[in-house]
Amino acid sequence: MDLNTQLFYFINNGLSNPYFDFLMPHLTDIGGIIFYACLFIVLLLITRKDMFGLKKYYPLVKLCICSLLLCVLITACLKLFFSSPRPSLVLEHANVLTSSYDPNSFPSGHTATTLSIMTVLFLKAKEYFNNGNLIMGLAVAYAIMIAFSRIYIGMHFPFDVLIGGVIGMVSGVVVVRCLKV
Repeated sequence: MDLNTQLFYFINNGLSNPYFDFLMPHLTDIGGIIFYACLFIVLLLITRKDMFGLKKYYPLVKLCICSLLLCVLITACLKLFFSSPRPSLVLEHANVLTSSYDPNSFPSGHTATTLSIMTVLFLKAKEYFNNGNLIMGLAVAYAIMIAFSRIYIGMHFPFDVLIGGVIGMVSGVVVVRCLKV
């Protein structure tokens, strides 16, 4: 058994408990593209129209959207190219706590999208927020929880999550460095 499979079983089976079994499927839902698309449409409207005095965040919202789009494009292309099956399709005893319409596992889209946005927030936190260090810490913690949840609920191997995270971070860095908004 390779290291990727061993780590999957350790997280997916070895750490299994009723609390995580309830929490992780809900947590993982807020790491997906549908959640982020809805969130950023609302944030774009609120910040563009200067509702609640939040216009100063408009450039930050645009950076997050651009990072998200770049990340989704890269992830979708890789999923189609590699067509790597989800753990439950190739492993016995995978504890699957949710379902997916996409049979492809590599790379983790939830992890990639989350890390793309959290990277932008991490890099811009001190510029936009008085408590930048707190925002940076929360961004890191949230990203780790989403990544962990993808393995825990049986949707991804650790390597899928690792590469998804790298794609997300690279997307965030590229957007912050290349776009002047």
